[in-house]
Amino acid sequence: MSSDLDRDSSPPTPVRGVAGHVVAHASLLAAILVFMGWAYDNALYGYFHLSPLDLGFSIVEYMLRSLTLFSTNVVFAAVGLILVTAIRSWNLSEARTVRLVARRATIWRSVVPDLRVFANVTRAESLRAGRLLLIGAGTALTITALVLRWSTSHIPISGYVALGLLGGGPLLLTWPTRAERLGRFPYSLAVVVAAVWALWAGSVYANGVGNQAAKAIVQNLPARTAVVVYSIQRLALSGPGVTVEQLPAGFLYHYRYVGLRLLTTRSGTYYVLPVGWSRRYDLTYVLNQSDQIRIELLSGVVPS
Repeated sequence: MSSDLDRDSSPPTPVRGVAGHVVAHASLLAAILVFMGWAYDNALYGYFHLSPLDLGFSIVEYMLRSLTLFSTNVVFAAVGLILVTAIRSWNLSEARTVRLVARRATIWRSVVPDLRVFANVTRAESLRAGRLLLIGAGTALTITALVLRWSTSHIPISGYVALGLLGGGPLLLTWPTRAERLGRFPYSLAVVVAAVWALWAGSVYANGVGNQAAKAIVQNLPARTAVVVYSIQRLALSGPGVTVEQLPAGFLYHYRYVGLRLLTTRSGTYYVLPVGWSRRYDLTYVLNQSDQIRIELLSGVVPS
């Protein structure tokens, strides 16, 4: 019985700790990817008065969409950050070359009068100075973020700068006291703020990219997939560039509509735009293929 209690009360292994960090960070990354994918699709299809929720996109589609938003510069920046943070775990202070350089630096500090003041600084004093530096920098960044947020309506300021300060300031401010009893709650709250900041910044970036993609679709609309609609009954399809042709008697379908371009398709439902679509004539048609309607998809370069 006692052996079972001892086994259950054994401290967590480093592997469990690493696994916990990986799971937590992966969960946050998945949430950011899903939110970025939704923000991108919402901006892209919202430009044409469609909602991604109505289109029925899945979580996997949101994640795959968001992965296309990252450039190689983001990957290189992440690798650089990993390299910088990993150097701290290499224990370079134990290396022979580093010890030699540190010994020479100590001699120079004791010889040069202007540097002598740094020779008597103990490790405790240096840690205390670093702690005060982090707290001061975090306080300055947090106050600056709040001031910038308040002045956004009066002064044009980049939203990414304000978001970066708002996410990093509280973390720096609470980092030195994270292990203390009174510092655990502020640090936990700062982590939550940083997570919300990451979601917010990701959505702002994805929304901007989605708007640019929607404008690119409009600009290159004639080259997109052409949609030809055959119908037994006359349809209320009109708009810039859309024409209707009445087919001869004896055909199953009596009307043919051309001058349409495909925006997207979902499970037999086609979302099409007039080839001359503009914000002035912002028409988006939703067509369901049935026995009454036949839809053909052609290359956009084929003359209608």
